[in-house]
Amino acid sequence: MNENDIEQQVVKFLQKTPHFFAQHLDLLDNLVIPHAQKGSLSLVEMQLERQREQIKILQAELSLFQQLAHQEQDIFFALMPLQKKLASAENLEQGVDVLNQWAKKFDLQQVKLLLFRDKWQGEQIGDKNWLDRKGFELIRLERFGLRRFYLGELSNREKSLLFLLDELPVGSVACCLLGIKPNQHQANGILLFSARDTQHFYNGQDTAFLSHLVDIVELHLHRWLLPCEKQ
Repeated sequence: MNENDIEQQVVKFLQKTPHFFAQHLDLLDNLVIPHAQKGSLSLVEMQLERQREQIKILQAELSLFQQLAHQEQDIFFALMPLQKKLASAENLEQGVDVLNQWAKKFDLQQVKLLLFRDKWQGEQIGDKNWLDRKGFELIRLERFGLRRFYLGELSNREKSLLFLLDELPVGSVACCLLGIKPNQHQANGILLFSARDTQHFYNGQDTAFLSHLVDIVELHLHRWLLPCEKQ
């Protein structure tokens, strides 16, 4: 049995035995967890740390929606139902399912969240969600320039990098870079919308709605994958 199998068995055991630590208080007192900035933390300290991070994310989410409600009411009300469902999603897979259900109302084919491995870590991210940065760099240089969004068609080579065979054919896409901040020039992933119609997405379309949608998805992405983000 390899290390990964043992780890999964431990996880399943603890999930099925929620009172384990209550029955082994000596272990709880002595258990320490490595932390990138703080050396090591007790289990209780780690729980408090995670709660503080969750509060920060919720505060940022509330601030974002307050700004959006004040500045662009139409977009705010259009995104509210989606925001409520995303808030109830507990992990990446559930979040993508919510996005796909929402996208089908707009005759879209699919929504994908693809992440760059050098910005994230953790086994809870499935293979289908990883994206090769070197391969995507050719698309970024050709299609994005200095922009955060690309809307339009892709070549067959580009499609083969972003989509599985059973997800083809794809007519046009809206591809959005995630994680672009003033102090972080490299994206940590992409949010990808696809449509069968080659004219559904095209160069020159207004991206205001997409911009707000990306901001919301980014907030939830960090909540879904909080332990996996590389500092």
